[in-house]
Amino acid sequence: MSEAMNYRLGFDIGGTFTDFVLVDERSGRAFLNKCLTTPDDPSRGVMDGLGPMLRDSNIAGEEIDIAIHGTTLITNALIERNGARTAMLATSGFRDVLEMGTEVRYDIYDLFLEKPAPLVPRKWRYDVEERLDKDGNVLIALDEASLRETAAEIRRHEVEALAVVFLHSFRNPANEKRAREILAEELPQVSICVSSEVAPEIREFERMSTTVANAYVQPLTRHYIDVIEHQLRDMGYGRRLFLMISSGGITTSETAKEFPIRMVESGPAAGVLAATYYGRNMGLDRMVTFDMGGTTAKIGLVKDHQATKASVIEVGRVKRFMKGSGLPIRVPVVELIEIGAGGGSIAQVDILGLLKVGPRSAGADPGPACYGRGGENPTVTDADVILGYLDPNYFLGGTMKLDVEAAKKAVEEKLAKPLGMTANDAARGIFEVVNQNMLAAMKVHIAERGEDPRKFYLFAFGGAGPAHAYELARALHMKGVVVPPGAGATSAMGLITTAVSFDFARSFVTRLDAVRWDEIGAVFEDMATEGLAILEDAGIAPDSKGVTVVHSMDLRHKGQGHEVTVEIPKKTYDQRSTEALAELFYERHREKYGHAHTHLAVELVTCRTVVGAPPPVVPLHLSEDPAADSQAVLKGKRPVFFPESGEYQDTPVYDRYRLVPESSFPGPAIIEERECTVVAGPSSQISVDAFGSLFIDILPAVKVGKDHA
Repeated sequence: MSEAMNYRLGFDIGGTFTDFVLVDERSGRAFLNKCLTTPDDPSRGVMDGLGPMLRDSNIAGEEIDIAIHGTTLITNALIERNGARTAMLATSGFRDVLEMGTEVRYDIYDLFLEKPAPLVPRKWRYDVEERLDKDGNVLIALDEASLRETAAEIRRHEVEALAVVFLHSFRNPANEKRAREILAEELPQVSICVSSEVAPEIREFERMSTTVANAYVQPLTRHYIDVIEHQLRDMGYGRRLFLMISSGGITTSETAKEFPIRMVESGPAAGVLAATYYGRNMGLDRMVTFDMGGTTAKIGLVKDHQATKASVIEVGRVKRFMKGSGLPIRVPVVELIEIGAGGGSIAQVDILGLLKVGPRSAGADPGPACYGRGGENPTVTDADVILGYLDPNYFLGGTMKLDVEAAKKAVEEKLAKPLGMTANDAARGIFEVVNQNMLAAMKVHIAERGEDPRKFYLFAFGGAGPAHAYELARALHMKGVVVPPGAGATSAMGLITTAVSFDFARSFVTRLDAVRWDEIGAVFEDMATEGLAILEDAGIAPDSKGVTVVHSMDLRHKGQGHEVTVEIPKKTYDQRSTEALAELFYERHREKYGHAHTHLAVELVTCRTVVGAPPPVVPLHLSEDPAADSQAVLKGKRPVFFPESGEYQDTPVYDRYRLVPESSFPGPAIIEERECTVVAGPSSQISVDAFGSLFIDILPAVKVGKDHA
């Protein structure tokens, strides 16, 4: 690397805003930018924000060492159903598994229960004669002549993408791979995915759903990444583009094009990783992450500097908060709960005459009424302006003025009049209802993991998160709120502080007392070899210092229907003993559930391996003392409504860029920076650490007026 190349670029496209961060690897100094997302062409928004940031920072594209991207493109394509014209090929008799699903009703009392429509309609679902048994042995050979006839039929429908999903192919991919060879000959213009590569795990419906989703978004993703790479080259960046994947690692654009479904939670994962980065530097090992943007709020859990992970996610739920009502995607993901509560969430009066906020969002276009872009529906941002949390003349650092009168008009006409109240009271209602929605989700997420919120800090970021975090932390009696510098673009920071890594899984269903270690070890070694090859392709030598290979297993008692994921310590792995693995499972089961049935055999379901490069060394930039004049930090005062006092209070407004490191001051306070606004209530004490992060400690409540909390 030349001396000139020391900058890491991260850019994250959200539903409403696109965030950018450019960091000097030597000093940790960061340059930030934020602009509106352009839904019609997200790549245009990238250039709209990146160009000005490079000019303002006086940095050329040639000086950027690595560019890393997070995007909501995949999720949006699945939700909005704007992916490719996709067909599916299954084992004879199994093409309708995609529509039948698991046949479990997510709401047993709903007589008119709605299920998500399959991404592939029945007329484009085909099957072919072939069959493997559960161990991968060939029972019926692939009928190649019939397959070529089917390919001719697919060609007539001008299909763009094709998913191949054969029964038990995770145990033996031979038939799927041969089918791909034939289909590639017959359909050279069609993008083809096989389940044995996309999701080689047991459970037929989830594997089929995931492979179909991968095929559905692959042509779109390939084109999108090509456009981004071309635009970056035009700006002088000639190196490889890396992309964030849902498990919290980054990968090359080539791998992302092959497995785009791995990016389904790309942006939200980056936010949690940013929290772990800051947590390590701040010495905080327990945090609830709270990322509230323009469209959604994402809540995660970080413990011992590690984000919790899951192996399956649902996308496009027809009932937003109802588990089982979406498309299952079996990929490793950073575990989050996501709800429709953002700055653009629309408030309305429902059929019962009650105030409801979200999940519909005004998005970036037209956006909240106060944006002045034609939006007429009242939103959370409109309420925040009316309640005094946001300065209409300093939104995005003053580059975007907010129309207070338009906000008041929308709240008055759509809410206040129908509900028989003032516009101020209606705005209070919006603020408190959206907070209660997020509180409910946060309580569930924390409780399901057996944790106590009083032991955690709330790590708040996103454009709207710091304005709402204080009230959430106060309601849950948390230790306090932490707001990092540049909190409005924290997700982009997560992109540049994480390492290249990739997760692998192979289902291998067997009893531990009926299998030799060599058979299990061979599965792990195959995955490790594949992972090290991906690292090498990314320019990282497999024998580099800091490269890690971590193995784990999904295990269960014989007869159970669900598994426990157990990480295998290197010492245990080196013992090469299935008995040691069984003891590890019993220990983990006791830890999680308080008991273990040691008289029952242990069954292996899936082997997992994570191969990762060493994380980049990106120092946190020490905040400089900016204030020669101690009064310069105070921008003025304005009336702000606080639920704990039930009234407006004349509140000091501080310039975050002028706050002195290691200083402290009492609430209430409004602290403004370009990308977001921090709200701290009357029962708070705010302190600034050496890196410029804000710690908002919540003191015993001070009764100022009637308590409406």
